[in-house]
This record gives sequence, C-alpha cells and structure tokens, in this order.
Amino acid sequence: MDNVLVTGANGHVGYNITKLLADRGYNVRASIRDIHNTDKTNHLNELGVQVIEADIMNPESLKNAVDGMDGVFQVAAVFKTWAQNPQKEIIEPSVIGGVNVLKAAKAAGVKKIVFTSGNVAMGSDSSPERIFTEDDWNDTAISPYVVAKTQGEKKAWEYAEQNNLDMVCINPSAVIGPGFYRHTGSTEFFEAILNDKLPGIFPLNLNFVDARDVAVAHLLAYENKDAKGRYLVSNGFFTFADLLQLIKGFEPGITIPDKQISLSQLKVFSFIDWCSSLFTGKRKLTKEMINDTLGKYATFSSQKAREELGWEPMDIRRSIRDTITWVKRHF
Repeated sequence: MDNVLVTGANGHVGYNITKLLADRGYNVRASIRDIHNTDKTNHLNELGVQVIEADIMNPESLKNAVDGMDGVFQVAAVFKTWAQNPQKEIIEPSVIGGVNVLKAAKAAGVKKIVFTSGNVAMGSDSSPERIFTEDDWNDTAISPYVVAKTQGEKKAWEYAEQNNLDMVCINPSAVIGPGFYRHTGSTEFFEAILNDKLPGIFPLNLNFVDARDVAVAHLLAYENKDAKGRYLVSNGFFTFADLLQLIKGFEPGITIPDKQISLSQLKVFSFIDWCSSLFTGKRKLTKEMINDTLGKYATFSSQKAREELGWEPMDIRRSIRDTITWVKRHF
C-alpha cells in the first residue's frame, strides 16, 4: 500500500481520514504541530500510525514530513473565527501554509495530493432556487475564516496548476459526526443544546456532512485516477429550529428554546461582545461572522462527488445522533 501523509491529523477531519487510511491498510504518517501534547497524540497513537511533528508554516519541518510519501492529504488549517491578529493567526496558515505543503510535496516527488477546503469557499448566501456547485467561488466573504478557506484554496490551485501537480480538492460543508477530541464551530453548539445553554433560536441555516463521509470522499478522490478539480460533499440542510426539534426527538429530556433571536438582536450582542473583548481579549460574535453566516440561505450540490467518485453518504440523522452520543461521552 502507498505511504501517505495526513497533515493536521489530530483535528476532526484529519483524524477520521487517518483512521480510515489505517483501516484500509495504508502506511500512514500523521503530522501535528506539537508532538509532546498527549491530548493531540493519544488517539492517533492508538491507530498504530507514525505520528510526527510538522508545522505547515515551517517549510523545513515539512521536508521531513513528505519524505518518502506517495500521497499527501493536506488537511491542516486553523479552525477559528476570530483572533487578535486574524491575518497572521487565521488567514496566513491557510494561504501560505497550504502552498508550503504543496511546495514540499513537489520537491519530494509526491504522486498525488488531496487538499481539504470547505463549502464556504463556494459561497454562503443564495436562495432556494440557487444551489452552489464546484463552479462557484465566494468572493464576497469578509470574516477571516471564510476568507482563509477561499483564498487558501485559490492559491493552492494556482500553485498546483503552475507546477503540474496532481491535486484534487474536497470541499465539505459543516462537519459533524464522531472522532473529535476538541470542539469546532460545527460541533460546540451540540453541547450547548444538550446542556440547555442556548439563549434562543438563531437565524441560522446549516449544511452538514459526517466526518466519516468526508474521509471516504478523500480516499475515493485519492484512489480514482480520473478524479480532478473540486468536489463538494454535503448531506443535509437544516434550519436551526428544525435541528433543535430533531435533537429533541433523540433526547426527550432536554429543554430547547422557543424564542427566536433576530439579526438586530445579534448585532446588539456583537457590540456587547466587542465591549467585553476589551477586557477579556476574546470574541464570540463579530459583525463579520454575522455578515457571512447568519440570516443566510445556501444549499450545495454533491452531484459531482456522487457521479464521479461514487460517494454515498450515510443518513444524516444517524450522523446527528452519533454526534450527540460522542459529545455526551467525551465532553
């Protein structure tokens, strides 16, 4: 079997890709930024893979990571929506770090690269009649995370095409499902729902996909010699209110809010959050986040992944139920 590197292997998507590859018999090298942090290594060590330290912002460390590899799964990225210096802390790791991995892969003669991006690189606001596909790009984003995903993927394609690299990109929607050991923005509100900590029903529409299905899409793209371009993988559209009702059906004992929160209220909360940040140095809700994600309607087509890769995701209700079970066991 091929020797393959998975960057960002301790994250939600990275771990599930690493596990799937190991289960399928690949010789897996899993890279993380801090090999001495047992919280980031224990679950990887249990898979029996080679765990190494590498930082996508450190080209020298990447040389060792890609040495001897047939394939690279570039998953590493920063998953946060706010930082004191968003350019340095959020955007550059995706834009510069992603290209650093490609440069190292090219120098090492890697045969194929599967690059992880996101559906936010396609868009975040349309209409029920307008479905986003792989032909779309999100050129109106202003929040750092969405900008990072969009610009990071664009720069990766630019480098790959200029250097004739065999690269395929997987663009998942909000990733849920088991196999995460720290929350992401896509999973943390499940804990809030279970613990009755939601202030109300947000004006939020959600497109989900299970991390296990995302891993399968990466593997299919890697193994398919004819795979090319971008592949959107999404499976299930929910309003926030509908999601709450579904979770209530799985967990009858929880209390879910019945009060709607308006966009105008969220803008007030954002201002209060900004005032609080002057003392705490942290933000939970910015105007950029509101602009890019709340009160928006967007759906995404996975037709290309289904037809060209044979990708068939699981029932999304199972994924939501498994996410709840995972949160109750680990958080």
